[in-house]
Amino acid sequence: MAELRRDPVSGSWVVVGLTWVKSSEIDVCPFCPGNEHLPGKPIREVKDAGGTWLVRCFPAANPMFMIEALPAKKAEGMYDRMGNVGAHEIVVETRAHTKTLSDFGEDELALVFDTYAERILDLKKDKRFRYVQVYRNHGELAGSYIYHPHSHILATSIIPHGTVLELANSKDHYLQKERCLLCDIIAQEIRQNKRVVALSENFLAFCPFAPKFPFEVCLAPRFHSHTFESLIDDRALKYEFTHLLLDVVRRVERARSSHTIVIHTAPNTVKEDVAPESAAVEDYFHWRVEIMPRDLRSSKFKREDEFYNVSLTPEEAAQILKSDKS
Repeated sequence: MAELRRDPVSGSWVVVGLTWVKSSEIDVCPFCPGNEHLPGKPIREVKDAGGTWLVRCFPAANPMFMIEALPAKKAEGMYDRMGNVGAHEIVVETRAHTKTLSDFGEDELALVFDTYAERILDLKKDKRFRYVQVYRNHGELAGSYIYHPHSHILATSIIPHGTVLELANSKDHYLQKERCLLCDIIAQEIRQNKRVVALSENFLAFCPFAPKFPFEVCLAPRFHSHTFESLIDDRALKYEFTHLLLDVVRRVERARSSHTIVIHTAPNTVKEDVAPESAAVEDYFHWRVEIMPRDLRSSKFKREDEFYNVSLTPEEAAQILKSDKS
C-alpha cells in the first residue's frame, strides 16, 4: 500500500509503493464522449442548456493520494512515514479529443477555471488537506500519456517542499520590507519592461529572471491576492485573465509542443495557526500561474507536480539488487 516517506536530507516527502493500474480497454480514450462510464461517477459536471456535459471532474483511476488513507505519522528510528491521505481528481476540460489549449475559446476556458476554483474551495473545507495544487501536462515530453485535454487536482496533508521554500522566502521578504515579494517583482518587471510578454490592466505575463526552462512564463495579478480561487467571484477579472493566458499559451505553443502549467495558490491555513507576532499568509503570499515548456532536455528533469512517486519500495528494491537475479 502506498505511503508518504520523508527524506531527512532534503526535507521532501515521497510517495512510495504507488501501484499503477492500467485500464483493460485498448485504444479507447476514457475521457471522450461515449466513454463516460470508464472514469466512474463524476464529482462535478458542467452542462449546457441541453444537458450535454462540457467539463467533468472525477476521482483519478490511479490516485497519488487517497481520501480513506490514515494520516497518522509513524517513526522508524530517525525516519518518518505517514499515509498518503489526500485527494487526486481529474478535470476533463472539453469534449474534443484533439483540442489543444490554444484552441479553447474564452468561455470554454472560463468554465475550466470555475471548476478548478470550486474544487479547490471544496477540498480546502477538509482541514486534513494543507495544500491543493492544480497542474496540467500537455504533450508526451511533459509526461502526458492521454492526449485528451485534462488537468490534475491534488489535495495533500503536507505542503510540497518547493512551496515551503516559496512561502519562507515570501515571508522573509514581507517581514523585512512589509511588502509582498511578488508585488515587488511585478512592479520591477513592468518598470524595466525587459521580460514582459503580455500586459493587461490587472494582470502581467513575464519570463522569470531565473527560469527553470526556456520560454517559461509566469502570469500573476498586478494587485495583491493570495488565492487563485478568488477569481470565481469576479467575472470581469476572470475573463481578463483568461484572455491573457490564452494569448500567452498560443505564443508558447509556437515555441514548444509540450508544456506543464501549474497553479500556485495559498495553502490551506486557519487563523489560529498564525502566531500574533508573525505575518499572515494572505499578507505575503501572491498567487500565480507558471507555464513551463518542455523539450527533450528539460523532459529529463523532475515534473512540476512536485511529488516524486515510485512503485517499488526501497525494501523491495534492495532485495532485488542483493539477489542473484538482479
